[in-house]
Amino acid sequence: MKACIWTNGELNSTKKAREESADADIVIAADGAVRHLGRLGIKPDVIIGDMDSIDDSLRDDDTGIERITYSPEKDKTDTELAVEMAFERGCSQVTLLAAAGGRMDHMLGNIILTAKYPGRVAIIEGNATLVAIDKSQKIRLHGAIGDRISLIPFGNSVADVMTAGLKYGMKKEGLPVCTKGISNELECENACICISAGILLVYSEHSQ
Repeated sequence: MKACIWTNGELNSTKKAREESADADIVIAADGAVRHLGRLGIKPDVIIGDMDSIDDSLRDDDTGIERITYSPEKDKTDTELAVEMAFERGCSQVTLLAAAGGRMDHMLGNIILTAKYPGRVAIIEGNATLVAIDKSQKIRLHGAIGDRISLIPFGNSVADVMTAGLKYGMKKEGLPVCTKGISNELECENACICISAGILLVYSEHSQ
């Protein structure tokens, strides 16, 4: 099962967001994210959070949508609560929408969630996707020659990075916490990346 979680950040592209929502088994709005869904005419299955960012008319609207309310004094963001709920309900993959803009602290928190759940949580913004991998996963990319790919270590250096199909290839090379892996690109339509230790953020952006 796949969950699509809308967050309360900025939404710069609606086409891909609509597609992701339509393809999901469950659509979840993290608190104030209902503003995006209301504007696009998309009905979430669940609204979750402390409800401090929802317009009063939406908060009281009886539409049959499940609402899960938490105290504002909590240790997790509404988005993290939504991710945990999705996994508890049997979802194996989670997509975060409107998660890469707006408040910078929330954006960083969303990136941390991709690293916390390697291979299971992805941030999608228009033609761009951010996921994380660890030693247990191998990521396969498909796109057009010239598509931008960036490899960014999370937390600590990443060991034994191996790539195939990228312009600047790596063969069992360590990748320190630096900007070395930013702005690589596909040199063919298919690529593969794997590591032996650490957490690696993989950013891909299609040219069209």
